[in-house]
Amino acid sequence: MFKCFRATFLAAAAEMFFMCAIGECAALEAGGAILMNLKSASILYVQSEDVRIPPASLTKIMTMYLAMDAIGEGKISSGDAVIVSKRAASQPGARMGLKTGDSVVLDELLKGTAVASGNDAAVAVAEYMAGSVEAFSKMMNDKAAELGMSKTVFKNPNGLPSKGHETTARDMLILSRGYIENHPEALPYHKILSITYNGRTTTNKNPLLRMYPHVDGLKTGWTNASKHNLIATAASGDVRLVSVILGAPTSKDLTYGSAFLIESGFRTVESGGRLKVAQQLEAVGGEISFDIPPAPDPSKPVSADAGAVSGDTPASSDKTLSYYDGIPPRLAEELEFEYDIEPGDDTEFGEIEFDDPSVWPGSDMPPETEGADDERRGDAVREIDARQVIDAVEALCIKANYIASEDIKDAIRQGLDSEDNAASRDVLGQLLENAEISAEGNLPLCQDTGMAVVFVEMGQDVRLTGGSIRDAINEGVRRGYKDGYLRASVVADPIDRVNTGDNTPAVIYFDIVPGDRLKITVAPKGFGSENMSGVLMLTPSQGIAGIKRFVIDTVRSAGANPCPPIIVGVGVGGTMDYAALMAKKALLRPVGSTNGSWLWTGLERELLEEINSLDIGPAGLGGKTTALAVHIETFPTHIAGLPIAVNIGCHATRHVETTL
Repeated sequence: MFKCFRATFLAAAAEMFFMCAIGECAALEAGGAILMNLKSASILYVQSEDVRIPPASLTKIMTMYLAMDAIGEGKISSGDAVIVSKRAASQPGARMGLKTGDSVVLDELLKGTAVASGNDAAVAVAEYMAGSVEAFSKMMNDKAAELGMSKTVFKNPNGLPSKGHETTARDMLILSRGYIENHPEALPYHKILSITYNGRTTTNKNPLLRMYPHVDGLKTGWTNASKHNLIATAASGDVRLVSVILGAPTSKDLTYGSAFLIESGFRTVESGGRLKVAQQLEAVGGEISFDIPPAPDPSKPVSADAGAVSGDTPASSDKTLSYYDGIPPRLAEELEFEYDIEPGDDTEFGEIEFDDPSVWPGSDMPPETEGADDERRGDAVREIDARQVIDAVEALCIKANYIASEDIKDAIRQGLDSEDNAASRDVLGQLLENAEISAEGNLPLCQDTGMAVVFVEMGQDVRLTGGSIRDAINEGVRRGYKDGYLRASVVADPIDRVNTGDNTPAVIYFDIVPGDRLKITVAPKGFGSENMSGVLMLTPSQGIAGIKRFVIDTVRSAGANPCPPIIVGVGVGGTMDYAALMAKKALLRPVGSTNGSWLWTGLERELLEEINSLDIGPAGLGGKTTALAVHIETFPTHIAGLPIAVNIGCHATRHVETTL
């Protein structure tokens, strides 16, 4: 298998190098990429380097950086014993294999973080250093600001999906450069091929370690939102390169692209030139130095890096490679490596090597209830009484109508700070004052207390006793609207228009999910904004331009009717009805959160800017705060269609949730 892969790789790399040698290089299959020669601080390649993408497990480089800082400052020692918490032990995804209560030497946890990409190990390190994940996340963001990572936000120490957890290729280069230059002693951790803990062996997920003897780090990462990511560093002579690729569609794109950057980077340094990428280098202009150092002495062998951490197998080869015929070391036919796979096994460079959550074993999932056995497999049925559902829905209906969410209030404050229109500033101030009065006086935020829309995520191991869940939800809505003195706005028939008197029935959406939990979200929807929503079946050829046009036209036509500033929910894909459901679900996201995909996140920001340039403004009085956010949700669709829906939420877009 490897010979076949190697031949394919060489052919692809040769083709890509030939393209760059004769002219402008075609862009890599990636969301963002960048390559630097650390010796001269020269940028050799850039591609969409400022596009925001979730960093996935690349996050762990910052976790390692802070740990190395603390060790260097004498605050902690690599020999310290760390007691593993339940929170650390229950982290899903890629794991070192920690158990609650384990006493583990910090040095082993650092190996687990760097080699196994252990989400459990990273949390254990974070909790030991800062006391909690939340406190450590603040340390991470403070360090990012110190380094100049202006477009990065960390929400946790391991990179598991979290809204707003994002970075760019440029910022990851800044992080990696600082890490390598300030802590060269950390590199041996990243070149270890495998570690064993409690009888469980995990391998390093960086494919280039087994392909190039001069590659000695750094880190891979994969989530569904970020796709495939790899930061690689390689040293030959006194030249060290760092490449960053984010958002590669497949592991093959990631491996080929990273190997190509490293290989071509050494050739470029030797030739005194630079890699060229159409329309990308122009974007950074004179801000980046392109002074290339002289080519290394051809007679000088590649310098040996520091040995690997004791007790584990380093990725370096025993062979001493040297430049030959003016060509830097690279994957060559005569190089021999040992692999932990059998001939014909094609998983070595497959999805499982990149922290793919689709292959997370059930035994690695977190316990589903407080105090549950760590080894639980979720095969027991959990009973929930219908009365619990009634009480929960009743409370949610009242809370949703009385209490403005903090994310919306924060967004209104930001609009107030940036708004130039005096009348619009006055409206925004009144909205904040209204929210305070409502909360203090137990009064509805708006006279239109909405039609109750309820989203239910029901664990497959849950059984409701004492009645049906639909009846329980409707009874909760009836009680909530009666006891909360909320306006009844539902008519029994769309034409007869006879009011039901208790705001039932609710519109209920059910989703069956793994586990034994029942999550209920109540989202009362007023019709000043609902009436301004729309659905359209575009043709595939209309693409992004058609999507943008429909969203902007819908908001423009709505004008002041939906009580701006608004939140715009957009659903793209699926079928006509599912696009509308996605648009409504998009309104449940925290204001300002991102889609997670670099493509759709960019469109969210672009649409928000264009909507706020319409000069509709708060209450339709003009200004640049027409919308607080644009949230897009997507789903696969048919080859012949492009469904799109827009669901507008007013300034008091309401939704609260609870889990039973």
